Amino acid sequence: MPVKRDVHKKRAPGSAKSMVIVRENLDDKIYGRLKASITAGEFAPGSRIVQEDLAVRLGVSRTPLVHALKRLVQEGLLSCVPRRGISVKELDQADLVSLLELRQVLEPLAARLAAGRMPDKEAAELRVKWLAMAGLPDTPASARTFIDMDRRFHWRLVELAGNPYLSAAMSPVNMLAAFYLHGTPRPWEDTVPDHLEVLDAIARGDPSASEEAMRRHISKSLDALRPKTDPCG
Repeated sequence: MPVKRDVHKKRAPGSAKSMVIVRENLDDKIYGRLKASITAGEFAPGSRIVQEDLAVRLGVSRTPLVHALKRLVQEGLLSCVPRRGISVKELDQADLVSLLELRQVLEPLAARLAAGRMPDKEAAELRVKWLAMAGLPDTPASARTFIDMDRRFHWRLVELAGNPYLSAAMSPVNMLAAFYLHGTPRPWEDTVPDHLEVLDAIARGDPSASEEAMRRHISKSLDALRPKTDPCG
């Protein structure tokens, strides 16, 4: 007599669940890889993303790639236009001004909340690095060093702020700013004193001074980015 299979029999522990986890991890890895490549400038603004070619390049199937691309569209790094496909988003000057206007509101709050939360050793080490940055020659290599240091500094203050909602709001803003502004609209050496002022206020645990120093820093960059009015026009 044939033995009936129990269709309701439980799966072996981890059999189906582990497959889902693997897929999710792959989605995250593709997303992280693409995000890093875009912010590093490997894809120029306006360049079209050919999914088939990218899937081959990454050695992945299209399904997890599509998931990753959708996340990057939602974050604003990519744009999706019907019948034209996906491309790296381009921002004009008005977009960049809007981006800095948002930073002018959010980052002073991050600095205020971060005041007094940075370990003394970290603050001292950062101060040495910013002072050393001030003495570097104005070269492309120095500019790249500044961009990386600036990005890390601003994001570190968001981390120290300890507000998950602020962190969620700042993540795409900082990412877009790093990609499109290449650090700052001003000469990088002019911003070093700004960073030191913010750092010193945070290190001594002064929320108001930290907030105001960051607001001045962003405001100067915003003024440099805004179109200048021709007095003869």
